[in-house]
Amino acid sequence: MDYRLAKGVDLHVILTKQFKMTHILIDFATPQTTTNATARNLLANLLETSTHLYPTQTALARQMAKLYGAFVSLGVGRVGQLHTVRLRSSFINNQLAQNNLFAQVTELINQVLFHPLIDDGEFDSPTFRLQVNNLASSIKALYDDKQFYANQQLLKLYYSPDSVMRTPSFGKIMDLDYCTPASLVQTYEKMINQDKIDIFVLGNVDPENVYSAIYQLPFADRNPQLPDQPFYFQQVHEDIVSQEEQQHVSQAKLDLGYHLPIYYRDPLYPAALVFNGLFGGTPYSKLFTNVREKAGLAYYASSRLAPFSGLVNVQTGIQSTDYQTALTMIQEQVTELQTGNFTGDLMREVQDALVNQHYAGFDLANNILEHHLVNQLLSLGEQTDFANQINRVTKNDVMKVASMIKLQASYLLSGEK
Repeated sequence: MDYRLAKGVDLHVILTKQFKMTHILIDFATPQTTTNATARNLLANLLETSTHLYPTQTALARQMAKLYGAFVSLGVGRVGQLHTVRLRSSFINNQLAQNNLFAQVTELINQVLFHPLIDDGEFDSPTFRLQVNNLASSIKALYDDKQFYANQQLLKLYYSPDSVMRTPSFGKIMDLDYCTPASLVQTYEKMINQDKIDIFVLGNVDPENVYSAIYQLPFADRNPQLPDQPFYFQQVHEDIVSQEEQQHVSQAKLDLGYHLPIYYRDPLYPAALVFNGLFGGTPYSKLFTNVREKAGLAYYASSRLAPFSGLVNVQTGIQSTDYQTALTMIQEQVTELQTGNFTGDLMREVQDALVNQHYAGFDLANNILEHHLVNQLLSLGEQTDFANQINRVTKNDVMKVASMIKLQASYLLSGEK
């Protein structure tokens, strides 16, 4: 059930008795730029930390404990070129609580979103400094993971120099220097007043009660400036862009970026999923069985299809001395898929794994909400025949997809000097 709360603000109620908890997702979407991701992530951290009514993290936590352990948090994400700030909340349903817990949690969300700890046009300074330090530490910790680091370096090679896709959705440490308690208020006001807002409520709820409670959130009309199509379309490089880097690592990381111009819900998208499953996306894949298991060239070897940016990302952990051999063998797996060198039985195993993985994901409330959010942001209807679409993929379809893939970027992180 869908409701219009204000211009640019929509409520979507998803009725189900599958869960004992009620789940709320409030998504704020705007085009990502090269500079707004860091500020919006820092803002999310500030909003979930304190409000005027609950000025400390401890006070806010105590209030949630009073609401039968209700959970409210904020984080960031990205769908194509759209940057999103997401408030998530989960709590037991009204029947179990035996009171109108939904309305009480909605009021808490009201305090979090509309009554942050802002005075005289600035966020509370001690809280601001603490969250800046926390965010800097968390971003640094991500890059301390060399597998993550290598992947981020690959993306810098793959995407064009001026592409917003080079900037992670969580932002960059260096951009924190440009954030101030006053500038974050501007970021907050822009998000609250200008972002496209989609509110999802999932659970065993009364839609009219949900509408009555959520309507109390004072969202104003807005005219969100979103692109007609949030997919990111990367230009193909004439030549492969390569980089090698040395650090003190015991295990080398070889990451590759392939261009594949097939996007979420395109006619060939099911075939692209099967292709990726055969290439490196499942335990049945060629990268896993041939490169990792049989040849013993990799500690790990996998591929991932990015459905909003036309990227197939390969990640491997290898010995530095095996670099050229591993690179050649990965390319050989692509050739095998292009020429149809895979059995029908293998393809059936991959198709079954994809279908099982898809439907198993719907055992988790957050996955259901994410699915509906993506469809809403892309203006797509509900997909009800996923299994049929995957099972209809033929060997020729996979070969067609494989023929469209083109290596664009190669990054090697090694300990060699």
